Amino acid sequence: MSTLRRQVGAMVRHHRERAGLTQAELADRVGKALETIGRIERGQAAPSFDTLESFAEVLEVDVRDFFGAGEFAAKARRNDPLPRVLDRLAGLSDEDIEWADKLFALALSRKS
Repeated sequence: MSTLRRQVGAMVRHHRERAGLTQAELADRVGKALETIGRIERGQAAPSFDTLESFAEVLEVDVRDFFGAGEFAAKARRNDPLPRVLDRLAGLSDEDIEWADKLFALALSRKS
């Protein structure tokens, strides 16, 4: 399974849940089948550019918010942990993400 598809799917799910929408509601608003939304969120299907633009409009985010940037982008390496981390974070509340961010910062500060 493509690392990029998994990353984009996790971010679609994150922004959908953050917007308080179900998969069915998102599917209805973007004119896609419920099964398609599920496959995209699981990284089993890649959305088209038009679909990404529709997601961004409905979820009130920029298209770039579905992708990593620079050194943080998903890599094609077999054991890249970034998609796993994004997948875990995608289902969290804003408060839980803030807490996780503080844990990351603490862990990384001890590395230096």
